[in-house]
Amino acid sequence: MSHSLSRLQAALLAIVILLALSLAGIGLFTVGSRQWLWRAHFHVHAGFQQIRGVEVGTRVRIQGIEAGEVENIQLPQQPGEEVILCLRLDGRLRQLVRQDGVVQILNEGMLGGKIVEIHPGSPNANPVEDYAKLASKPATELTDVLMQMNTALDGLRDSQGTVAKLLKDPEAYDRVLAVLQQTQQTLASFQQDADALKRLPVVRSYVEDPLVLLVRPNCERARQCFAATDLFEPGRAVLTDDGRRRLDELAPWLAGMKQKGSEVVVVAYADSHGPNLAVAQTITRQQSEAVCEYLKKYHKVHKLGWFSSRNVVPLGLGTLAPPIPEVDSLPADRIEVQVFIPQG
Repeated sequence: MSHSLSRLQAALLAIVILLALSLAGIGLFTVGSRQWLWRAHFHVHAGFQQIRGVEVGTRVRIQGIEAGEVENIQLPQQPGEEVILCLRLDGRLRQLVRQDGVVQILNEGMLGGKIVEIHPGSPNANPVEDYAKLASKPATELTDVLMQMNTALDGLRDSQGTVAKLLKDPEAYDRVLAVLQQTQQTLASFQQDADALKRLPVVRSYVEDPLVLLVRPNCERARQCFAATDLFEPGRAVLTDDGRRRLDELAPWLAGMKQKGSEVVVVAYADSHGPNLAVAQTITRQQSEAVCEYLKKYHKVHKLGWFSSRNVVPLGLGTLAPPIPEVDSLPADRIEVQVFIPQG
């Protein structure tokens, strides 16, 4: 048993069919535009010994502009012959590609995706002709760079030049290393002096000299040492809860040495095998400053009485050795709280 459609139902059905056909047409046009079907286009070829994973459909760019795709790959007929890439390009960009243009395969992003880049060429050259073959530039891969470095090192090791002799002569190597270490310490000392001058008021010309601060033959010295990890998180200058507790326990010891003329120096050292010179210098300076600020703020270690005070000096020495050779076994990364009391 059949029923005829009313005029309203027939009209609605026609509208639905027209909408479906319109959507299908729009979708086809969009896909066609994506695949360059509706635009004028032109082709160029380029040959490579290795195409590094390029496939049909790999995108092509000209000066960073999306220009087309790899349309076809022609396989070599004999070993050692080039692999030919046929590139299909947007016709609107023909004026950007000149006869002396160069094609190169590049990596896109960290995941190793490939892109074909066309370097346009010189403005004075003629526009490229359809199906012309452009010059190619080999891609540089990380493995190629590593192989070149390895070859260079092998050549250096086998050569008879000055650098090769240095590498092979332990005595010469030790002398050069000693000079470099001395230079490193000298540079660190210069940096420390410069930092101290920047932090001090204009009316003063005092510079934090480790030799002056830590070598005092006319004073009695008392010292407490902490591994850096006892007070701070590794590689940082922020006191931990345990570090604050340890400084709280240190406060009575400091309070018992508030003689007139006494001075407190908080010096921080870093392991010479740890961070580089600049990093170590910054970290140790900030660690010594953090200890000084905590002890002054919460335990008033700088106060000698109602109207008198003493210096509490931060000193970050980075990877430098103490001015006086150390006889005790101490952690390489450490903070020392030293109190100097004048004698006589």
